[in-house]
Amino acid sequence: MARAQFRTLYEQAVERDGVFCLADAEAAELTEAEIRGAAAELWRRLYPGVFVVPGAPVTPRVTIRAACVAGAPNAAASHRSGAWMHEVPGGRDDIAELTCPRWLRSKTSGLVVHESKFIDPDDIVYIDGIPVMRAERLLIELASIYKSPTFIEMVLHAMLRKKLVTVESTSDVFARMARRGRPGIQVVRAVLSRWDGSLAVPESPPETRLVQLLQGAELGRVVPQMKVFDRAGNFVARVDVGLPDCRVTIDYDSDQEHGDLISNARDNARRHRIAQAGWLPLAARKEDLREGCRDLIAAIREVRSEPA
Repeated sequence: MARAQFRTLYEQAVERDGVFCLADAEAAELTEAEIRGAAAELWRRLYPGVFVVPGAPVTPRVTIRAACVAGAPNAAASHRSGAWMHEVPGGRDDIAELTCPRWLRSKTSGLVVHESKFIDPDDIVYIDGIPVMRAERLLIELASIYKSPTFIEMVLHAMLRKKLVTVESTSDVFARMARRGRPGIQVVRAVLSRWDGSLAVPESPPETRLVQLLQGAELGRVVPQMKVFDRAGNFVARVDVGLPDCRVTIDYDSDQEHGDLISNARDNARRHRIAQAGWLPLAARKEDLREGCRDLIAAIREVRSEPA
């Protein structure tokens, strides 16, 4: 009888990465004595009242799920754990970080708990059954840790690319949560204040960094994912970044995407068409980004200063 009840408990737990709590054991009709004995000798305890089935690997996902079960109700993976679950920059898988109304303050290694007096149900989404802070609120949480508008803009771009947020939804959550003294608000305000919703989103973190460096160089308009037309109005190409005031285009070349002869020949032909349309096609690489695009910006300024 007991074996069947244990099997029922474990089969249900498999659907939750092997995680279960005391209430699950009671629902499987294990007796108090059976629960006490298994908790002491058989089950692996992750948090108070939360266990993982024998033999199950304790992965970052398991740790996060178990922490949310321990903090229930209204606990959700947040901050760096939330970023890891949403697969956006700033995530970490070596800690379990969550937000909940209150916590029993148990000292557990690798657990970071943030208390919030109010968590709107709409602030939580579920990823494979794990409660995770929605991306718009997560952006503010990450800003409270990393404190860099440059980095948080990269996070926002990643969220936009994955269609986790819109600029409008981010602005709405920001307006609801903004108050003096809330960590991260000033950083997100700086990011939203310079956001131009009429422009496309850069297609990768390196392209976001390229746009940021070019904007800081004050070279005129910087247009991500710009369409290039010839003087007759015919479409020529779409480039990673365009500088229309300089008639310069820039593509980010990664070794992974542009490392073979066929790709190089195709890129050269494309850049030749761009040049024929009256634009100067340039390329940026990882080394340029590491150096702040110093040489690239100098070359653009030299072109800009030349008489037309």
